[in-house]
Amino acid sequence: MSSTPWPSLRPLRAGFYRRVARWVRKRQGEDTLPLKLTSRRLYILPTPVGTTFGIVCFAMLLGSMNYNNSMGFALTFLLVATGLVAMHRCHRNLAGLEVIAVHAAPVYAGESAHFDIEVTNTSGGERIELTGRIGGNRGRVIDVKAGNTSRIRIEVPTKRRGALAVARISLNSRYPLALLNCWTWLHVDTRCTVWPRPADDAPARPVAPSADGGRAGELGDEDFSGLRDYREGDSPRLIAWKHLARSDTLASKQFSGASVSTQWIDYDTAPGTDPERRLSVLASWIIAAEAAGDRYGLTLPDSTLAPARGAAHRDRCLDALARFGSPESDHAG
Repeated sequence: MSSTPWPSLRPLRAGFYRRVARWVRKRQGEDTLPLKLTSRRLYILPTPVGTTFGIVCFAMLLGSMNYNNSMGFALTFLLVATGLVAMHRCHRNLAGLEVIAVHAAPVYAGESAHFDIEVTNTSGGERIELTGRIGGNRGRVIDVKAGNTSRIRIEVPTKRRGALAVARISLNSRYPLALLNCWTWLHVDTRCTVWPRPADDAPARPVAPSADGGRAGELGDEDFSGLRDYREGDSPRLIAWKHLARSDTLASKQFSGASVSTQWIDYDTAPGTDPERRLSVLASWIIAAEAAGDRYGLTLPDSTLAPARGAAHRDRCLDALARFGSPESDHAG
């Protein structure tokens, strides 16, 4: 005879938490950082261990009353007092902390976004075993010494390019004894830019002239470092004509830096018809051009970035790929 399984309580619990979260957001409103955690913002409830602890204390109280056992009373009251002290200490572990900032550096699709929560302890005592949570993702546990600032890092997996938006973050403490959980919710609009994942099998980058008529192998704006003997094939631009007029010796100018290629990375030249595949190839070309030290520009159907180089220019190009087509944002928390 088959037995009917008990219905799962997860949907009921999830619905309860959603209603509580809506009530808290309406009560607190949108948060502005930096933010000091006052008692009005803190919530505290027993953990499963704390609930069991309370049931055991109540059973011990009933037993002590039934048998009129003074030692049972003493032990019960001692345990209850320990629980009350733990509740006070757990609440104090979060109260007065100051949240300075919440930020996340860009990542490639498929990697984990790292949301860093900066907290400052302005009190005279150490804050122990603090952690954070975004949705079902829990951060690492940290201690914050008096007068110090520390970061709680929460890793959230990403699935696609665009932006990963976080509307609610919780800070938690179960110290000491893990009998109670004290937490607060932060309602800050934080986003992590998710770049297209570079294609592992991207074809070679096509060589295209720059918009100003330049070509691959142009000299960069490096410092002049001296002269060397002329070599057959040197560009006339490199010949030191003044030196030739004075000494009748043909020499070429030498620069401290290597030559710099100026290229355009064009959406229309990326192979394939799938836009996501094209963007992945473009991301690979951008990374390769930056690693080679080239100057490169980016042409997309909806935007154009002028040639430049450097980490900041690379990030701007990858940001443009992430925003291309205005993809929907993923949400966490």
